[in-house]
Amino acid sequence: MKTVNVTIWSDFVCPWCWIAKRRFDHAVAALEGEVEVVVTTKAYRLAKGTTPINYIRAVHAKFGNPVAADGMMTAVAENGRQEGLVYNFPTMRFGDTSDAHALLKSIADTGLRERVSERLYRAATTDGLDIFDREMLLALAAEAGATNLVVDFDSPRIAGGIARDEAEANAVSNGVPLFVFNDRFYVSGAQPAAAFEKALRHAAIDKPAQPPVGDGAVCSVDGCDA
Repeated sequence: MKTVNVTIWSDFVCPWCWIAKRRFDHAVAALEGEVEVVVTTKAYRLAKGTTPINYIRAVHAKFGNPVAADGMMTAVAENGRQEGLVYNFPTMRFGDTSDAHALLKSIADTGLRERVSERLYRAATTDGLDIFDREMLLALAAEAGATNLVVDFDSPRIAGGIARDEAEANAVSNGVPLFVFNDRFYVSGAQPAAAFEKALRHAAIDKPAQPPVGDGAVCSVDGCDA
């Protein structure tokens, strides 16, 4: 069975990232027994240094056009609904997710890190919980199985790791979600599951060139695609 290594950059305040994550997971499941997928997750902050604010307010400010902003949120909500994900924009917030990424970097076990990541997405997007509060982050991690976790949120080492992750992503593409396959080619955005499956098959036969997959919706520091 072929092994494909996939590095994924995402942010918890990126509305397209959770959708892309779910679709990528569908593609991995579809190839079970055919392709072994080894995932490495990396951090990306869309709002570095930004104090958390209401998500709708932030999106309206980014777009500078309420109609366009509302159109983007409608598109996200509909795509999310198709994947069984609920986007409660009135209770969502947008801000610097350094602490959330520091939490994940403090978890060594890959499976546990994945469960905590999923809990953070649901907390921030559906449940209206404050992922910018350190005590809440620890409580959410414990709920997902990471009990008695000790996190040095102010660690220079972790901060340096987050910064390196972002530099690596920006060398490839200026937006998330971003998927790099076997360090050879990348797929950008919230692609359909079929596109991720095609990319995984492409990587499994060790083709270095980009697969025939277009770009999906992404978020950058300047805003999100509709």
